[in-house]
Amino acid sequence: MDARNPTIQLERSNTDAAQRQSLLATLSWSQIAKLVRTEADGLADPNELEQLASDPIRWRNVLTDMIEDLEDRMHSIRRLKGPQRKQVIIDFEGEFTLLTDAYERATGEPYSLDDDTDSSPSIPVDAVPEPAALQLSWTAGRVIAWAAGAFTEGEAPEQILERLVAAGAPETAWEDYRRIELPTGFTAPALCAQVGDVLGWLAALSTQPWEDAADKTAFDHELVASTQTDDDAHDVANSEAGPGEAGNRANIQQIGASARWLSLVAATAVGLVAQGRTVPKLQRIRKRRNKRNRNNKGEFIVQWMPGIINKDRLEAFATSLPGAVTAADPGPDARAVVQSALTGMINAIVTSAASRLDVPAPPPDPKTKTEIAETFLANLGGKPFSAAADHGSDLARKLEQWARPVTAVAKYALIVQLDEPDESGAWQLKVLSPGPENSLDPVEVAMVSGSNTRRTEVKGQYTRLERMVPALLRPGGRRRGEVLLDQDEAWDLMSNTGPALESAGFDVRVPALSRRRQVAQLRLTAEDADSIVGAQQLTAVSWSAVFGEVELSASEIQRLAMQAKPLVQSRGRWVALDHADLAEAAAALAERAETTELTGAEMLRHALGLEGGGVTGGVSLAGSSWASDLLRAANSIDSDLDLQPDGFTGELRSYQGEALGWLTFLDEAGLGGCLALDMGLGKTPTILARIGAQPGDAPALVVAPPAVVGNWAAEARRFTPDLNVLVHHGPTRASGAALKAKIRAADLVITTYGTSVRDIDDLADIAWDRVVLDEAQVIKNHRSATAKELRKLNARVRLALTGTPIENGLGDLWAIMDFCNPGLVGGRTGFIDQLSQVGDAVGAAESALHALNGVLVFRRTKAEPAIAAELPDRIDELAHCTMTPEQIGLYQAVLDKLVRDTAESEQNTSQQKGLVLAAITALKQICNHPLNYDKQDSNLELEGRSGKLTRLNEIVDAVFAADERILIFTHFATWGERLAQYLTQRTGKEIECYHGGLARGTRDRLVESFQTGTGAGAMVLSLKAGGTGLNLTAASHVVLYDRWWNPAVEDQARDRVWRIGQTKTVICHRLVCPGTVDERVEEVVQGKRRIADMVLPKSSSLGDLDAEQLRTALGIDEGALLTADPDELLHDAVLEPQS
Repeated sequence: MDARNPTIQLERSNTDAAQRQSLLATLSWSQIAKLVRTEADGLADPNELEQLASDPIRWRNVLTDMIEDLEDRMHSIRRLKGPQRKQVIIDFEGEFTLLTDAYERATGEPYSLDDDTDSSPSIPVDAVPEPAALQLSWTAGRVIAWAAGAFTEGEAPEQILERLVAAGAPETAWEDYRRIELPTGFTAPALCAQVGDVLGWLAALSTQPWEDAADKTAFDHELVASTQTDDDAHDVANSEAGPGEAGNRANIQQIGASARWLSLVAATAVGLVAQGRTVPKLQRIRKRRNKRNRNNKGEFIVQWMPGIINKDRLEAFATSLPGAVTAADPGPDARAVVQSALTGMINAIVTSAASRLDVPAPPPDPKTKTEIAETFLANLGGKPFSAAADHGSDLARKLEQWARPVTAVAKYALIVQLDEPDESGAWQLKVLSPGPENSLDPVEVAMVSGSNTRRTEVKGQYTRLERMVPALLRPGGRRRGEVLLDQDEAWDLMSNTGPALESAGFDVRVPALSRRRQVAQLRLTAEDADSIVGAQQLTAVSWSAVFGEVELSASEIQRLAMQAKPLVQSRGRWVALDHADLAEAAAALAERAETTELTGAEMLRHALGLEGGGVTGGVSLAGSSWASDLLRAANSIDSDLDLQPDGFTGELRSYQGEALGWLTFLDEAGLGGCLALDMGLGKTPTILARIGAQPGDAPALVVAPPAVVGNWAAEARRFTPDLNVLVHHGPTRASGAALKAKIRAADLVITTYGTSVRDIDDLADIAWDRVVLDEAQVIKNHRSATAKELRKLNARVRLALTGTPIENGLGDLWAIMDFCNPGLVGGRTGFIDQLSQVGDAVGAAESALHALNGVLVFRRTKAEPAIAAELPDRIDELAHCTMTPEQIGLYQAVLDKLVRDTAESEQNTSQQKGLVLAAITALKQICNHPLNYDKQDSNLELEGRSGKLTRLNEIVDAVFAADERILIFTHFATWGERLAQYLTQRTGKEIECYHGGLARGTRDRLVESFQTGTGAGAMVLSLKAGGTGLNLTAASHVVLYDRWWNPAVEDQARDRVWRIGQTKTVICHRLVCPGTVDERVEEVVQGKRRIADMVLPKSSSLGDLDAEQLRTALGIDEGALLTADPDELLHDAVLEPQS
């Protein structure tokens, strides 16, 4: 407790305050107030405290006066507007707390805020209080906001404002309003705003997801969230809402039904204004009679009214009106409240817009009818004006009569009915009026029968209708309101006039219309229903044109082309055909009139658009044929996805399941195909899943670049452990009879392109179940020796895998397609010519892949939303790279020298350790490239000397083909500069190297240039300088060209790309040479062993190693090593020219 508390001090003095002489009796109120203020601020000295304690009654009374005065000032400052309002209120509330605390110290009792005159209503025993929710009420031109629940006291204005701001309402629009009386007997504080200031917020509120504030589930959810930590509550909210929606949904849950109702009315008002369904009204402002008004002046104002209100919508609003809406102003009935709210909101919208128009100034003293009309037009923004009372009232009456047909809610809305054409082709238009007992009377009958109200309303509506449909004025009809229309008039009524009539409040009933353009499509029908022909067998065919579901012969097209507006009925809807489409179809049929026989392959090419469609809609197949059955089977492959197929350990993603179904379709059809999944989407597991599920009677052969042979073997061990895998590669590989024996015992054989070409005679003698070409862009030059040799392979099914089926042009795709299915897609020239008609090269490529997708090609990209949703944020890929003979020789030479040098320094452990560490660095450089190790090498050629560089080229090519960006990290800055120069020359794009030797400004420029660049791009970075502190989210690929012992360093490098702001899946490629020190580093990075455990377990220090242990730790593991000849590495770099 506070030692300055006067009560405690009085107890310590053991003197009763009442018996003391008052030391305040001679002081004025202001002097006492000064003492009270000093005590409240905690600054009073003992003498001042004694003065106050000597007269508790005066102390209390002055404090009470000060608190009540502060309450009055707080009430007035709540009417403030502007951004400072909230801070001012906070300051005053702090002052209020200071004084009430002083009051409690002076009296020993808390200050009571209760108003004795305000008796709180009693709450029934069985009442269930509801949580407070934000409610909105309506009164003319204003929205009233308050917050309460059933049997729950209303919240203070500050809390109401907080709720409004949290819901998105403008903070400065609100001011204090009188208390709202609630049905339960409670009253609630309220705020109000002019409807024009909050209408935009109200309309936007109607688009939010809504939940009943009193709903128990929502309330329980709120209670649960309130008992959790901030992080837990955030997780709960986001478990049901997307990013950025959770907080807003929480706010929406606390908004009552009245706010929902008013927001929907606001949205309706905005819609009516957008449709132009508003009319002006001239209202005379009623004032008390003034005897001095001898000049016959009147005050007028323009108000805007809703026009053509849908009766059903008005009734729906009235029926669903929440009681809270009328809490501030009950109104005569629900319909009147709806009309008032709609009118007020529409008036606010239109007057706000009209006030921004530049119009001529009105006459200063309008007296004549013309002057008053000009003044009326000049004040459409709602500004009051004075005018001659008689002429102004006359204009107001005429405006009201003019607008009455659209402002009054129609009880007898006319029906405009168009019947379908008879045998003569004539369309009949009828105008009907609803009659008693749901009957429909001709409008001519309705205008002379029934009640006077009905006759008047029907006549007024029909007069409007005749202005909108001039054909009704045409003589010759059987009766008024009935007329025959020709085909052009009927189409205009269905397509243009009909929607306008509906907006004008008429009930339009016309035949169903399709606004979608029906383009011409050719239908190729196999006439021989008894024989399903094969790919190379001829069958009789016929041609027709199809628009939607309407099939037309050449003669029928000719007849339709003679009509001004050709109409046909398709799928129950009337469709207007374009004359250009009819001419296109007629020309295409004439061109094919002599083609009466086709093979199955030719029919398939027509259906895929490889033979030239001739019409916009292409060619569809009908009847029973090899090609049509093939396409039907292709269209059904996605129906049943198997994500955990037999023989496969793991689970496929859904798009891989679709690809697996497509591979099954190819097997059943006996076709080959191209699996064109983007890099990183998992082509290898997908193929392994198909081989594992159905190995086949013969083995499968995979031909791949040397860098991914090891990955194929590792993935096979991981996903299909039951398969017997043979890697056919390297100088010790089998040949002749020994090779055939090994192949017969294998389920899957993996080899490289170079090895397969050299051993083609042995491999071509094998009957393979399937041949799979990985990175199949290798054969994009169909004239290259590799492409020609691989065509000698004998397989039941040929498959090509590539993320970039079209690198240079459509010739690449043809070469792959023709390898997979020789002759099926036709000749190379025709293939390119037909698919090049789309436009530019990019458009042609996309069109070709779209045409073949799902049949001969299965294409999926990371850019597709459904694919991106399934992908993890990051994909790590390990690429096993080959070593050239030059690299192996250098590697062995460095290792031999290390053994000799360490033998000479056996007594100097520190020196021996330094030699080992230097050798490890040299060995890593050799794995990178000979030029990285020997900087004095006279041979400056980079191509063909390193398996890592070859793999990097493949990755860069694929990334650039996808128009993406890539970062390449290396530990060696000098090598990074040489690598950047090499890649610049090879790709033709400027590629920079970021390293610590550059000036700060230069480094900043490189980062900004890379981040702001568009399209394909790359940058080389040193691991030390570029591994931390940079934001390089423009890239979506990272290559770790060489490895470092500390995984955290590599993670930091990868995180330059994989960080906040990255919108794509990041693929990290790690390049490793198996069987070398590279692989030892990989094992350390993966945590499989420590650096100290790289050698024999008994070794405790690098300086303790003997010669044998050094060879074991750093030497080449020939069983794991991947070797490649320089010629094989040059395979992709030096291709024969395409023709």
